[in-house]
Amino acid sequence: MKRIFGKLLVLFALVSVVSAGAETQRFAVVNLEKVFREYYKSRIAEDAIKQQAEVYRNYLVKQNSQLIQLKRESEQLQKDAQNPALAEAERTKLGAEAVVKAREVAAREAELQLYAAERTRIMREMEQKKREEIMADIYKEIDRRAAAEGFNFIFDSSGKTLNEQPMVLRFPASCDLTEVVIRELNRSKSVAGEAKENAAGEKREAAPTAGKP
Repeated sequence: MKRIFGKLLVLFALVSVVSAGAETQRFAVVNLEKVFREYYKSRIAEDAIKQQAEVYRNYLVKQNSQLIQLKRESEQLQKDAQNPALAEAERTKLGAEAVVKAREVAAREAELQLYAAERTRIMREMEQKKREEIMADIYKEIDRRAAAEGFNFIFDSSGKTLNEQPMVLRFPASCDLTEVVIRELNRSKSVAGEAKENAAGEKREAAPTAGKP
């Protein structure tokens, strides 16, 4: 759908040029994929997401190890409950304990499945939110430059058609704003600024060291 919309947008721009008559229309292109990749806030966001994912993964690994141990205990109780060498009363007692342990295993499995699903949702929402924030910065800079330099249309040169071909086939280098947009976005970056961003990200995203993250 996005590719179809992009293609229609290009056609609309061309029609607008024709209908404008003698009015001069200025075009430019920006490789949004490259801008997003090289914007310093993208790397900060990626690191924060990876850090949070690692917290969740470590918790799951720890809980899964405990689940494995519970399953072993449950299996052993079931075996002991069927041991003919034991007295009937003892087998009955072990059988009851085996039922309780099996329920505990089932509850723990359900809990971990719910945890994994919920944390996956949280991670997707976090990634989407950070991407939207970064793209807002990028669009703001593109809009600012378009207004300052009088560009009527700016196309994404990283866009692809349904046939996986470039949306914009040819354009002069003078129309490519990719590098200047990247440079302007990263102009405010400094060692202190990046450290501040990292610290803020850790404070917002990092899970507590104790309990369930």
